[in-house]
Amino acid sequence: MSGIVVIGGGHVGLTLLTDLVCLEEHQDLHPTLLFVRENAQARASGTITRTNLLDGEQDSVRLRADHFESLHSPCADALLSRADHIIVTVPDIPVLRLELLRRIAGLRSLAGKVITFVRAGQGGQPVVANWVRGTPQLRDASIVLVEDSFYGTRVAGAHITFKRKLSVNVSVYSRTPQIAITRLRELFPLGERIGRTSWPEIVVRSGTGLLFDPLGYIIHVGVAFYARNLARTHAGHRYLHYTDGIDRNLAPLLAQLDEERVQLAQAYGVETETFPQIIERQYGLPYRSDFYEMMQSCREIYRSTSCASLAELRHSRLVREDLPGLRTIRWLADVAGIALPATERYEAEVERTATSLGVSASDLNGYSAQLALIPADVSFLRSVLEAPHDLQGNHQEPFLLLPMGTGGVPTGDTSQGMEPRRAG
Repeated sequence: MSGIVVIGGGHVGLTLLTDLVCLEEHQDLHPTLLFVRENAQARASGTITRTNLLDGEQDSVRLRADHFESLHSPCADALLSRADHIIVTVPDIPVLRLELLRRIAGLRSLAGKVITFVRAGQGGQPVVANWVRGTPQLRDASIVLVEDSFYGTRVAGAHITFKRKLSVNVSVYSRTPQIAITRLRELFPLGERIGRTSWPEIVVRSGTGLLFDPLGYIIHVGVAFYARNLARTHAGHRYLHYTDGIDRNLAPLLAQLDEERVQLAQAYGVETETFPQIIERQYGLPYRSDFYEMMQSCREIYRSTSCASLAELRHSRLVREDLPGLRTIRWLADVAGIALPATERYEAEVERTATSLGVSASDLNGYSAQLALIPADVSFLRSVLEAPHDLQGNHQEPFLLLPMGTGGVPTGDTSQGMEPRRAG
């Protein structure tokens, strides 16, 4: 029997668990979800109904109490040690991601394991690659990074509404990459319905290429910090993030930032897609060159709403995960020696807004301390991002996780909350 552990009980984690439970009898696997938040499993188990928004199909899944455990429980490390596949679905929040890296590296044996980071993030990917390079016990493990999520999904009580993406880009750090990809594809065996190997189709991308695919620092922060939207949030009004949150005045800035992201990728020798092209690939919507029109065409697939208050915004994922992504993008631009004028102006404005909102310095700084330990050289960085296992033979120095000013995994609601793009 194959053991699969999902870390994180947010929308994506719970949706993934229901998919795995549907496979439980057919593939002889046993999935367990580890909640990051204390005592969250008390609300788990029971029948979950699901509605697929793309085809209207409905079904139900029975979740048992033994499908759930807490990451803080005494048996968590034993479950993680026995698991063949560990799937991390929590956001790329630095303090949380770094603690999970510590936790995983400290397991009794990692040989043969597949460790998949859903929402691989933009802020933390160079740090994860450097972790692989500097952690000898990962030599015979496989690390899979997923560009964002397998679904757009929302969980409300005992009901899930979701859209299974057509295609998802991943990168693999492994000495046996094909085995790792096969094991990931086996978790999504409905490919015949869409004429592909899996649903979503798992498309392998280089590590450097995957780094430039996410754009939460643009489409999440840029919308939420837009003056018109901040006024709405201050007044306690919710709006649809991707559609109502983007008007004709904001769309050109977002499109410009998106184009600079593509330019930065080119400086690292890789091609990446614009956000309209990503939407076309993931959901099959007709491509529109006008950024505003493309976003308005997403009304039926992106239903995420904004934060309802400035206090909620201050502690949201788009602050704690996507601000670090902006810091990493600026670091990458500095390493490459490329000017991104719109992004530089945007960063300055975002920092002023975040400071005025009382965002903590740790959220603003992101992974700056860890990035400072990586040589600021494009060719070296590309080699780490694309094949960190290959460097371990020549670079045996341990990977250092600098303290983040906290005592461990946060117990707040870090795996739920607003999930634009990834949760639709």
